Amino acid sequence: MKKLFISFIAIFLSFTLFGAELADKKANDNTKRLFKYLNDIYGSKVLTGQMENSWNNSCKMLDRVYEDTSKYPAIMGFDFMNYSSLGWNGDNRETQRAISFWNGKNYENKQISKKHGIVAFMWHWRDPMTPSGQTGSFYAEETAFRIPYNTETNSWNTSSEEYKEMMKDLDTVAEELSKLQEEGIPVLWRPMHEAAGNLEGGWNGASAWFWWGAGNTTKKNGAKYTVSSNVLECAECYIALWRLMFNYFTKDKGLHNLIWVWNAQNAKFYPGSDYVDIIGNDIYANPKDYSSQKTAYTKYTNMDKTKLTALTECGVVPDMNNIAKDGAWWLYFLVWNDGAQDSKGNLKRESDKNNFWSGEYYNTQAHKKAVFNSEIAITLEELPDLTKY
Repeated sequence: MKKLFISFIAIFLSFTLFGAELADKKANDNTKRLFKYLNDIYGSKVLTGQMENSWNNSCKMLDRVYEDTSKYPAIMGFDFMNYSSLGWNGDNRETQRAISFWNGKNYENKQISKKHGIVAFMWHWRDPMTPSGQTGSFYAEETAFRIPYNTETNSWNTSSEEYKEMMKDLDTVAEELSKLQEEGIPVLWRPMHEAAGNLEGGWNGASAWFWWGAGNTTKKNGAKYTVSSNVLECAECYIALWRLMFNYFTKDKGLHNLIWVWNAQNAKFYPGSDYVDIIGNDIYANPKDYSSQKTAYTKYTNMDKTKLTALTECGVVPDMNNIAKDGAWWLYFLVWNDGAQDSKGNLKRESDKNNFWSGEYYNTQAHKKAVFNSEIAITLEELPDLTKY
């Protein structure tokens, strides 16, 4: 009875100190601290964020934001796009750049802040069955790979090559996440994004954009693979994969530094409250549409009112005053990266539809500065010490 009482007190103190409980009940202290901070500011502040360019290391989005606003974002988003068990020899710097940002440094190891930056990671998961040494695609129409899950028996085809290669990729990414855990870094972890594809938003056709949203079978059409509507709506395949990853990472791999951000964008694909910490939505509004996107915010908060809601990707940043006026309190925003190239393949800084930060195609310079100087928006220097919070 005494042991039971002590355990109860320990649980009570943990909840009191760290606030809302994470999906991973064994989350480490820094992860709990970050999650408590997120809960504390939710509904009154918005964290600024920027996605790094994961396929061109010369494009340093962190520096570009500072050059335009004289401030650094509170969150930097990274991508495991080119981390693979295939043996593809990409120049992968995302993990190290994330460690640098957490330590308040830029990519030249220069100290830019005494604060710890918040690290977010996503994963454009390339076809696990791609031959060794090749890049591989993540788009459903460019790969035949589908989730090796049998919906008739509700079981994994564990003897299949698809399953084995998929697990190898999970091992590869788990190793990178483990490096971050060893550095004490909590991660806003957003895997398998935008799974609903064309199902969300009512676009013509019923194709999924990525293989993790395309069910478990394919329909061959010439050189490409298309997905029929009934396959697209095989939400149980996606949910099974999400839960597999969650359990494999937390139980088998001992990863307890992850805050799980679900971003499949359709309620059919929701894996359940026990597997999610934050619900995300990606919005690419018309250029210079600075509205709060309240309709979308309300829709996604209603999917699970026990969760925080974030603008996990955007091209246009909502006006902070509109967010406050409409009560559309996105926890954070992450602006997508720059991709416009000149004739030599160098990434440009000027206005271009492929530059989501630089230039003024989506956001004017005046608007960007207004956002980063708003009392509502939180930048890197305004963060507390996330190792003591």
